[in-house]
Amino acid sequence: MKKFSQILTVIMSLGLGACAFLAPSYQRPQVDAPTRTKSGLPIESSNEDYSKLEWWKKMDDPVLNQLITQALANNNQIQMAQGNIMQAQAQLKAAQYSWLPTLSAMGGGFTGNAWGTNFTPEGGSSTSMANTNFSGYYGGFVPNYTLNIFANINQTRLAHASLDMKNAAMSATRLSVIGQVSGAYFMLLGQKKQLQLQQEMVSDLQKLAELQKVQIQAGASDASMLAILQQQITTNQAKLPQIEDSIAQTENALQVLLSKNPATVATRNDIDNLNLESMVPANLPSTILKNRPDIMMAEDNLRMANANIGLADSMFFPTISLTGLAGGASTALSGLFSVTSGFWAGQAAAAMPILNAASYEQVKAAKGGYYVAYYDYMQTVQTAFANVDNTLTNQQKMNQAYAVTVQAKNSAQKYYTITIAKFNAGAKDRRDVIGAKLDVDMANIQLNQAKMQQLDSIVQVYQALAGGYNAESNLSAPRKIS
Repeated sequence: MKKFSQILTVIMSLGLGACAFLAPSYQRPQVDAPTRTKSGLPIESSNEDYSKLEWWKKMDDPVLNQLITQALANNNQIQMAQGNIMQAQAQLKAAQYSWLPTLSAMGGGFTGNAWGTNFTPEGGSSTSMANTNFSGYYGGFVPNYTLNIFANINQTRLAHASLDMKNAAMSATRLSVIGQVSGAYFMLLGQKKQLQLQQEMVSDLQKLAELQKVQIQAGASDASMLAILQQQITTNQAKLPQIEDSIAQTENALQVLLSKNPATVATRNDIDNLNLESMVPANLPSTILKNRPDIMMAEDNLRMANANIGLADSMFFPTISLTGLAGGASTALSGLFSVTSGFWAGQAAAAMPILNAASYEQVKAAKGGYYVAYYDYMQTVQTAFANVDNTLTNQQKMNQAYAVTVQAKNSAQKYYTITIAKFNAGAKDRRDVIGAKLDVDMANIQLNQAKMQQLDSIVQVYQALAGGYNAESNLSAPRKIS
């Protein structure tokens, strides 16, 4: 037994030494990160973590806050991602348990009969029996241990990287759900406002048509202008059911994100009341890209490819098999003697390939996979740089477009006010007042569209900055399946 332990120690020491010498080490690729975005925002050396920033709460909208909380707790895609994490955790445990031996219990018994039995003890007289019964049993435990140390190490590395990737995928799903819920909610507010403004425009056109009818009856105008107004009325009326359909689809999309059946979504806020000041940071921390789930997943994939090289290399290392048996047995030959005994036995062996051409090609294939994963990581990082820059530039331009649209709306409102004053002074016709009001209606519709685009650009910015997916108040445990 002592020699057996010494042999085992030597084999394992040699295996671990070889692993330490030949196991591929992983290092994160170096990427040249920009120091400033094209839109002008500086990227500063800071550990600020935007993944924990609940940016939507800056808008102080309780309905939005509640919708995001419910979605993060109930969304089916998030629950599926949680299930993938549970699978990866079990696979990691299985890889870790591969270092432990297995233990099996065994046992059995027998019985039989012999005839013409001749029993001759040493130095004594022989005894013959015509018929002899015998029976017995055996039982014990069989430990078994088969390992390739290099393979076990890399299997564990692979399982760790796989679990990290599943966690990053969960983060990506949470980030996506936050973006979809907030984007759909802002769209819903905008659509409801658009419906209100469109109804107001139709009402003003109908008022103008009624005034035009009065002018026709008085002989002060012909019917051509009325025909144009009626065409405008029907054209704008046709937009109403389209907007209502869009509202219904947006509400259903929100309910799906909440894992609920189709239903209306009650909103208590007006899109014009959302304050967007200071929504976008004045500078960016250098940890922005590090916390993006897509980059984390690309790096985890690279780590898995690195572990796969180690697994392919492990085929050239010995596989050690250890087994044994410990237990007891009893044999009784009826009428002659009875024996009971405890026993143990052990066996150790090691095997490794000497000639296997396919193994060399598998190593090459694993290295090729690492090559692909490496450049996929580089591409993901560079795409992330562009994505952050694009969304910040877009948000900046949407702010400018909104500011210009506000000026246009203010000009239309000012002209409307002047027209009312002139009408009150007798210098303008009532149709001129309604015409000026229609200009205000159109300006409000355009301003509402600009506000929707501005809100969407903010959502896209925080998707690019990976904002909010890791906020503590939003983390939830997997739901139980009843």
